[in-house]
Amino acid sequence: MKRLVSVFFLACMLLTDLNARCVVPDTIVRLFEKELSHFPQEKMSIHTDRGVYLAGERVWFRVHVVDALTMVQANASRYVYVELTAPTGSLIKRIKIRPDDKGSFGGYLDIDEEQPEGYYTIRAYTQFMRNIGEDYFVHKSVFISTPASQELKPHVVITEHGKDLKTRIYFSSETDNTDTIVPQQVLVFADGDPDGKGDLLKFRNGVAEYTFKEKEVNKSRTYLLQTIYNNKIADRYLSLPFDDSDFSVTFFPEGGTAVLSSPSKIAFKAIGSDGLSVDVEGEVKDEEGNVCTTFRSTHLGMGSFTLNCMPGKRYVAHCKTREGVEKQFELPVASEQAIAVNTLWRNDVLRVSLNRSPLNANRQDLTLVAQLRGLVLYAQPWDNSRSYIDFERDFFPAGIVHFILIDENRNILSERLVFSRQDNAVAAVTLNPDQSDYTPRQKVALDLTLKDVYGNPLEGNFSMSVVDKADVQPDTTSNIVSTLLLTSELKGYIEQPASYLKKDRKTEYNLDLLMMTQGWRRYNVPEILKGHTTETLPYPVELGDVVTGKAEGYFSALKDANISLIALNDSVIGTEVTKPNEEGTFRFDRLEYPENTKYIIQALKKKGSRNLFITLDSCRAFPQPDLKFLVPRQKLEVEHNYVQKMDMKYTLENGMRVYNLSEVLITARRKPEVATTSPYYSVSTSKVLTAEDVKKGNFISVLDMVRRLPGLTVSGTDEVKYRGGTPMVLLDNIPEENFDFDRLDVDNVSDMFFSPPATVGPVFGARAQAGAIVITTKKGFVEKNRLNKNMGIVTPLGYQQEVEFYSPVYDTKEKLESRSRDLRSTIYWNPSVVADAEGRAHVEFYAADSPVDYRVVVEGVCKNGVIISSSSSMLPE
Repeated sequence: MKRLVSVFFLACMLLTDLNARCVVPDTIVRLFEKELSHFPQEKMSIHTDRGVYLAGERVWFRVHVVDALTMVQANASRYVYVELTAPTGSLIKRIKIRPDDKGSFGGYLDIDEEQPEGYYTIRAYTQFMRNIGEDYFVHKSVFISTPASQELKPHVVITEHGKDLKTRIYFSSETDNTDTIVPQQVLVFADGDPDGKGDLLKFRNGVAEYTFKEKEVNKSRTYLLQTIYNNKIADRYLSLPFDDSDFSVTFFPEGGTAVLSSPSKIAFKAIGSDGLSVDVEGEVKDEEGNVCTTFRSTHLGMGSFTLNCMPGKRYVAHCKTREGVEKQFELPVASEQAIAVNTLWRNDVLRVSLNRSPLNANRQDLTLVAQLRGLVLYAQPWDNSRSYIDFERDFFPAGIVHFILIDENRNILSERLVFSRQDNAVAAVTLNPDQSDYTPRQKVALDLTLKDVYGNPLEGNFSMSVVDKADVQPDTTSNIVSTLLLTSELKGYIEQPASYLKKDRKTEYNLDLLMMTQGWRRYNVPEILKGHTTETLPYPVELGDVVTGKAEGYFSALKDANISLIALNDSVIGTEVTKPNEEGTFRFDRLEYPENTKYIIQALKKKGSRNLFITLDSCRAFPQPDLKFLVPRQKLEVEHNYVQKMDMKYTLENGMRVYNLSEVLITARRKPEVATTSPYYSVSTSKVLTAEDVKKGNFISVLDMVRRLPGLTVSGTDEVKYRGGTPMVLLDNIPEENFDFDRLDVDNVSDMFFSPPATVGPVFGARAQAGAIVITTKKGFVEKNRLNKNMGIVTPLGYQQEVEFYSPVYDTKEKLESRSRDLRSTIYWNPSVVADAEGRAHVEFYAADSPVDYRVVVEGVCKNGVIISSSSSMLPE
């Protein structure tokens, strides 16, 4: 926490010249400064080596962690948690990474060879970031493909909407949409669970009909489609088609409320039932049917118009999509008492004015406040003799400026977001290869220089990816600039955030529409203005693993007792000793061990463990996975040559992929061997979580396992619900009343699944009206931390051990002439490249067998907070 606080004071020094230009009301400034000192915040951006992968590959990544105010690299938090989530929202993998010697958080995620095709989400956060909420965790979407899925293109058409969706399903060639292909077999898993029961499709004239029942469809509307074609199994996640005749339009008056009898600018945003933008046009009519104005969306369903709302009238927008679908929406009611903050960029000047109704004679005392990332840049009483205030563009740093109009009681009357675009926010990156062209397997020496807009060198740290342009398309939807300056400041889904970074008048207009239509949530400004600043934080800055508990003993057993901790990973790799206090509580902190490490905690005294007992506190559960990204309407077209090339590379390195099936046609997906002996298991129960799943998922508590069971929700710290009811618990097939999941150690769980009411209801009656969580233990129920009365075992999520990206070296004639093929798509990856005080960095690598036509992508931050972002060809085109 001290490091974050020091960064805050550094920011105040850097921006002192801004505050010196005006005399600010002390109270408001002090409140915001107090909030920043108590609650400094972190931001993140994820850089992966590329955006498309083949099942079986490794995803290399760097998480850039910065102070939210200054944008400089932040290292107060010791760990970053990174998760890979399936399109259904289920967690596939969670890892914990720690910084290297340069303070950078780099790591990797291995993709299983049998992972179905689809859009996956990578999410990253620190424990400290949980104080602001999970909406501000950083997310990145990646697409995972499979070789077998390249031969068939599925088509799913909705034929009837309702609670249940009736569809027609057919297939064509990926290269020819005209010919219909009937696979050997097609299975649909409506709930998206690859280990569940699939429904076999029957085709007639090349088309199959299938009904997705409402109760089977998951929240993400994602299902799994399995095809067998040319004796190859292809699994892919697909999203249910949405009703393209349904859309909604929301209207946002500038400043928050439309002003009566005065022209008001009103922005709008149109979205389809899938949550993505829809282009609309239309007319605004009054209640008498008179056309007051017309409008048309200009960018991703957004647009604006000006309307003079008259007293006693209501207005309706008549909207029509490109497909001709029409709907009507009422506009927000204008107010006579409203005072709205209006802004307008004119060249390099921002004009701020107030829009008041001529019917409003109240000239109350008002104050205009402008804050950026929690730092007050301007706070002055509004001079009613003036109609506007002008700010030069360089008055504000880069980012989202939040204008707030408050009354004498510090109530917010109006708010307006404005994006401040500054040329000095992003470094100029220059690539200087040592040659003008290269041959395959030749050594490449690449110099990079970082400079600011004035040509001065910049010192910084960045990640660097070099990819084959023939295989990998650049990510044009987002980058570190759009993440740190836009999406990390706004709540909700932002479509194509990188589209707002161009420097032209049209983009400026579109960016301002985004400011008017997107919600602001990062800082609780109303509470700060009222003096209710953050005093305590539930999630402190994490400096290491923490194990706490309580020791008890009869008579004077605790008097000379010690609490020891042994870290075990195949062998003993560390020990710690502490003493309990007078109440018997003890604490081990700043522990740091790699993944798969177990902690054995034991209470001992000189004469042994007699009369000693310990109880370990519960480990803090992880946040539930979420799906922030919406699936694009158009499926990503993966380069066929890339898939063939990477499949060959996988085969050369790992052996042949297994595709061939037996001669007997499978009529249902083969269920894995049932991993439980419980009599309450049936085909309608959920997937069985096994001890192997515990190891893969790095579960730290039994509640973490419960979160993985479909249909169950966990709120707070221990409340488990199924469709509003509380399921019973069957522990080793015996009912448990009011079971406390913290009593059971996760390492003692043999398997767990959820049995629905239809299965357990006939046995237990009303007690099982919300189903049952069935848990089987390895050795019978041994209450947590009672393996021995003085012992306890904890299996925390250890840090991922560092692995270096492998890049072949062709430094001898034998290696250069080797017949083994070099099929890399990611030619070079380095999560931590340092530019020195002269702004210079140097890297070396060897070219692959393909022609040297590479793209270099660098992302990072400089020591002064300037963002590093560049994507360009390595050689002049």
